[in-house]
Amino acid sequence: MTVHEKAAITLLAVGIVLFLVSIPLYLGKIKRNPIYGFRLAKAFESEENWYAVNRYGAGAMMIWSAVLAAVGMACLYVRPENVMAVSNAGFVSIVIPILLTVLYARKR
Repeated sequence: MTVHEKAAITLLAVGIVLFLVSIPLYLGKIKRNPIYGFRLAKAFESEENWYAVNRYGAGAMMIWSAVLAAVGMACLYVRPENVMAVSNAGFVSIVIPILLTVLYARKR
């Protein structure tokens, strides 16, 4: 297996997993708990905040996890010396929805 294929599989798999675990949060199916969801103090202030923050964060995560999966597919088409740079740029797409969610929670 080439470095292109390994990067593509890894990023695609992580993107799919993040997308799938975000769906129940987006749909409001997950009650406040100590394990699953965006762990922000503002989210724990009320039920309303919990659902609003997690819905927003899950929506952002779903969008950016699709970007991550697309970057994974792009790894199949870049030159071998650029695969790591593209892969690392892809993982930035995990940080972006977290930062957006923190900013959203601060406004609530």
